Amino acid sequence: MSGTAVAGSYRTRLADPVVARTFVLALVGRLGHAVLPLTFLFTVRQSTDSFATAAAAMAVFGSTTLVMPVQARLADRHGQRVVLTCVAAGFVLVLGAAALVARGSGGAPAAAWLAISVLLGLTAPALGPPMRAQWRWFVPEGPARVKAYSLDAVCEETLYLVGPVVAAAVLARGPAWHGLVLVAGLIVVGAAGLVSSPAATVTAAPADPDDPEIFAGQGNSPGPTDATGPTDATGPTDATGRNDAPASGGSAAPGRRGSPLGLAGMRRLLALMAGFGCASALMYTGVAARADAAGHPGWAGYVEAVVGAASVTGGLAWGARRHRRAWPAQLAGTLGLLGISLCVASAMTSWWLLGVVLVGAGLAVSPSYTVAFVAADAETPPHLRTEASTWVSTITNLGSSGGTALAGVVVGAWGAGAPLAVAGVVALVAAAAAGSLAATPSRS
Repeated sequence: MSGTAVAGSYRTRLADPVVARTFVLALVGRLGHAVLPLTFLFTVRQSTDSFATAAAAMAVFGSTTLVMPVQARLADRHGQRVVLTCVAAGFVLVLGAAALVARGSGGAPAAAWLAISVLLGLTAPALGPPMRAQWRWFVPEGPARVKAYSLDAVCEETLYLVGPVVAAAVLARGPAWHGLVLVAGLIVVGAAGLVSSPAATVTAAPADPDDPEIFAGQGNSPGPTDATGPTDATGPTDATGRNDAPASGGSAAPGRRGSPLGLAGMRRLLALMAGFGCASALMYTGVAARADAAGHPGWAGYVEAVVGAASVTGGLAWGARRHRRAWPAQLAGTLGLLGISLCVASAMTSWWLLGVVLVGAGLAVSPSYTVAFVAADAETPPHLRTEASTWVSTITNLGSSGGTALAGVVVGAWGAGAPLAVAGVVALVAAAAAGSLAATPSRS
């Protein structure tokens, strides 16, 4: 691939109308996931007249979405067209049932909403990992795919800025259950866009126990390549421009064949992303706590918008560059920037200065996701990559849940300003761990 092609604009990734249509429709569906939290929370709140029940329903929903890696594994085996159609259909049916329950004048008991939450979590279609799997089919490995992943991460970050605004507009105009109907429509559009793509029927090649490329350890052995998608004329490379072999050591063949969690490199990556998720949640909750303590809760929205805009900018800039360092070194850099910014922000008493300092934290968010998704590809053979990508999102979300819970404890113990400082420490510890991993020589 020529330097001109690598340095091309993001528009190049969407030059193919099939790719553009698939990506845009997938984004519409992913917007549904960004609209759902507020609309579902207030649907339950309005139906039961209990915020505690609504919060419990959201917690149950969040915990049951841990089945998404199983969904990704099924998609790898049987193709997205079959799996995504079935899961999305079930999700839409549950959303419809929830809307009907909420529409009833008598409301519903808390147990009914908890049961609905379980069903929603079990059927929630993961639309991000299938899209990244299709990027692997559409785009060759190396810098071009880094650019595609950056575009994907930036757009997803933007959706989670737009989603709450859409939900707020729905809540301002009528009952919250109208938002569930909207979410159902958005999910249908997104799932239809993905399953209608030519890449939807492609399944991951099964692991061959006699294939040295799949079970090769570290060193000069060739790494796994995407046999189902396009290939780069210069040979398969990862984000560092090197051979696509795991960056942090080999692992046993059974792990390669069975699950991404059996791979040492994936376990290290997921541990780092759990720290990233925890620090991010502490940051957002800490900003909200400071705004609440100041008597101006709305200020939190403005600061979070600044962080989101900086994240989009950071993601675009990251994807436009060629990266030659291994993923642990890249992640050490983004986590380090996040941690330093949060530590400095914790000392800011002015809201203007707080927003300015948190720009640095925002610049690290999308690049961290991009590095993680590229690293998941580099650490896994082709038949496990969709599941690996889903585990990155799942573990990050688990870290976020832990960070939110920790923030509540920290605010109660040390005050509203403490979560930002704790977030900075968590991010710096994760950065140090990533740096240590980068400095450790790889072993076969």
